[in-house]
Amino acid sequence: MSPSLALDPALQILHRKRALEACHTSTTAAIAAKCKEGTQVEVIADIITWANDVPDDPGPPVESVLWLRGPAGSGKTCILRTIACIYHESGELAGVYFFSTRVPGLDSGAPFVATIASHLIEAAPAFYDPILQAIRINPAIFEQSLDYQIEKLIPHHLFSLPQEPPAPRILIIDGLDECRDFRQRGHLLRIIYRLVTPPHSFRVIMASRPEYDIRTAFDRPPLNSITKVLHLEEYDTWGEIYQYLSDEFDRIRDTHPAKKSIPLGWPGEGTLYILTRTSSGIWAYPSTVIKYIDNPRRHPVERLKHVIDASSNTSSGRPFAELDALYEIVLNPPDTDILLMKRLLHIVVVLSRFVFGKDLLSSSALDELLSLEKGTTEITLCDLHSVVSLARPDQPYIHFHHKSLEDYLCSPERSGKLHQSQEDTWADFLTVCNHYLHRLNSKLVGPNADFGEVDFILRVSGFLWELLIVGDRSFCPLIGDLDPRIVWRCFAFASFAPIPLTSYKNAAFLIHDSIVCDLLRPPYWTHSYFFGHVVQREGGMLSALRLAQAYA
Repeated sequence: MSPSLALDPALQILHRKRALEACHTSTTAAIAAKCKEGTQVEVIADIITWANDVPDDPGPPVESVLWLRGPAGSGKTCILRTIACIYHESGELAGVYFFSTRVPGLDSGAPFVATIASHLIEAAPAFYDPILQAIRINPAIFEQSLDYQIEKLIPHHLFSLPQEPPAPRILIIDGLDECRDFRQRGHLLRIIYRLVTPPHSFRVIMASRPEYDIRTAFDRPPLNSITKVLHLEEYDTWGEIYQYLSDEFDRIRDTHPAKKSIPLGWPGEGTLYILTRTSSGIWAYPSTVIKYIDNPRRHPVERLKHVIDASSNTSSGRPFAELDALYEIVLNPPDTDILLMKRLLHIVVVLSRFVFGKDLLSSSALDELLSLEKGTTEITLCDLHSVVSLARPDQPYIHFHHKSLEDYLCSPERSGKLHQSQEDTWADFLTVCNHYLHRLNSKLVGPNADFGEVDFILRVSGFLWELLIVGDRSFCPLIGDLDPRIVWRCFAFASFAPIPLTSYKNAAFLIHDSIVCDLLRPPYWTHSYFFGHVVQREGGMLSALRLAQAYA
């Protein structure tokens, strides 16, 4: 570019208003993590296939937006940086914008149009004069609305003119969820719709966490009919993560100053498997692990040991500082009852460890048990979709996307005010269950017994039975306030209720085997006394054997 052009006042205004660090060629991008060769191959291929599938019809394609949605730390930004480089080299990249809460100024959409316009004048000479002329006419244009900026700065008529090479059409937008202003996010989604429909006809590749406002926008008109959605968590990355870890440990073993003292074959297939399994398909975990271990001033064998032990002891260091910072952002959504959110998250932690506990991990079940207004659990957790999956037809239980979230919540050093001890969570939830069954006890006795809620009662009782029978003895002090007669009676009446109980057949064998066999031997002597007293009080009618036969 000549000196005269570089001094163009309009160009200077554009450069002042753009967000240079939002580009894929910025200094931030240069030092950021990238997809290692041989990883994320399938999803990158699917994105390229979609982007290259342009119909001969001059009208807009049926799907002009691709939304790559995925949990926090799943590698979305790395994938889109790779895609941006591919289309930059091919000359088809019209513009990029990488939002970020970690880079000053990139948590706002205010520079969005100026940044895209800056890319366009570099990517296609035909856009240069029209864009700068619009700025000359109105030097304050960037103080006006984004809609107005799009209308005046993006010369849509150029797309209809024959050009050689053709005008670039690929726009890449990453991390919209990191734009802090919810209203601005909604506005930007409307801007995206304008950019992909005539007369502009760009094709937008976008990635974000599935936050409530964003996924709602894509689930409704007009975006739902023109958007292809890729769920990143549905791609199998176990093999890639295992290979990535293996390669990185090989590199550390070969280059670390202490390499002579590192055992041959370290860390071993078993450790690689454990780390891969713990990753749960989320790239943030293995990449953070490698960053922590790859420290020339610390012995890698000891650092790896810290990582393996991190879920139980993180006081010796902070191996997951980056992951913790990410969770700190995600788990502090605005306008949310943080105390209730904390209570719900810790209940998910403890219930997910039990077979029957999972039966209670639905939004409606937690609302019922905790005496919350219907829908409260969904509302409280609605902004946590990047780390928590709410119930859906193919997965009826609330669960965490990533095991490291559970480790984070259970560590007081890592989660701080969001931490709650396991004992406190058990005491809270067992008290809730006990109160719930006491409240319904009157409905389960007498000639007017009401079985309308018996299915749910059975779930609660099943969880308590499993806890009492196969739970750790450390739970014994916490169940002292439970009235086992109520739990027993719930099971007994459920066995005569007019509903199909085939799904609980496994519970019958569990209860029968545990009571008749296990409870008569240590270490369950406490439970044996507990249930022996109940059988005697119930007149012997509800023997363990008869109860099991009723379910069988």
